Amino acid sequence: MARILIVEDDAPIAILLADHLRKAGHTVRVVGNGLEAIALYRTERADLVILDVMIPGANGYDVCRALRAEPGRQPIVLMLTARVTEEDAILGYKVGADDYVRKPFGVRELLARVKALLRFERKPQEPEKLRAETAAEALTLGPLRLDPAGRHAQIGTRSVAFTPMEFDMLICFARRAGEVLTREQLLSDIWGYTDASYALTVDSHVTRVRRKLASAGLAPEIIGTVPGVGYVLSIDALEK
Repeated sequence: MARILIVEDDAPIAILLADHLRKAGHTVRVVGNGLEAIALYRTERADLVILDVMIPGANGYDVCRALRAEPGRQPIVLMLTARVTEEDAILGYKVGADDYVRKPFGVRELLARVKALLRFERKPQEPEKLRAETAAEALTLGPLRLDPAGRHAQIGTRSVAFTPMEFDMLICFARRAGEVLTREQLLSDIWGYTDASYALTVDSHVTRVRRKLASAGLAPEIIGTVPGVGYVLSIDALEK
């Protein structure tokens, strides 16, 4: 099961979440201070971080930035926030969050979200279909090479680090290159969500993936926008 770090200064909420996640078989650490969370992550790492925004020491946005600056495999970051504006959500995604849950939340909702986010973690208990996908051969499209089993992305000779959800998005595009994927499809295939109200999550992740591809030398139009429909990975743009 997964290693989960809960960063939450509200002790009753933190204890409640930790109890449920441990019952689900996960290894859980809890910390209530942003600076302590960064230090703990650097020494112990985690597969998923549940991160409250309003915490002492360093706020959730700064903690997320620090986690994303760490080398090596990136954790999934699920933000908890009492803020409800779209601008707050956009800021969370900009600093690297994979998803967010608004407070107050139901425990069942949060556990379902955690389960969905961990769906693509490569664990032995995964359904047969996912294991088969994990074992799939590497995908090569022009200079882009993706190794699903090793969770490794390479552009030319350069390795590029993606967060777990960014990598899954890129795999999804690569497997269906040239096909327009709707936001609803991406939400379902990557996050396991059926609620289209989370479409902002898709847009923010596409922006981040594009930025990383561009920084590695690929043309920004590789992932094109189809207005009113969704996104498409352009084979022609990759081969330029």
